[in-house]
Amino acid sequence: MSFYRTLLAAVAAVAIASPVFADDTAATQGTNEAAPAMQVSDNTSAQAPAGDAAAATAEQAKVNLNKATVKELVKVKGLNASKAKAIVAYRKKHGDFKSTDDLSSVKGFKKMKPETLKEITDQLSVE
Repeated sequence: MSFYRTLLAAVAAVAIASPVFADDTAATQGTNEAAPAMQVSDNTSAQAPAGDAAAATAEQAKVNLNKATVKELVKVKGLNASKAKAIVAYRKKHGDFKSTDDLSSVKGFKKMKPETLKEITDQLSVE
């Protein structure tokens, strides 16, 4: 009788856990599908002249600090969800950023190393 209880518990556990793992698999496949699309655009820009490709990549990579949502800010290398939320909260409380240097007054950025802050601000723009 104990064997059947164990078997029933194992089947129930698999049935409950299956949707959870299915969501993780779908999310992983979504990122894998996005990566080849990004590679295609990189290959296309590589075929353009070197000066134009660098300028086009720099323009496309910059995220507007005053209009970006949390999801857009998280895509910036060096920003996590909590820092992106802090940026949006600061913007709502104090108004638009005048320059990317104002980022140093946002919570979580005050004690950041200058090199790291520069890498982040290089990916942002203020319009």
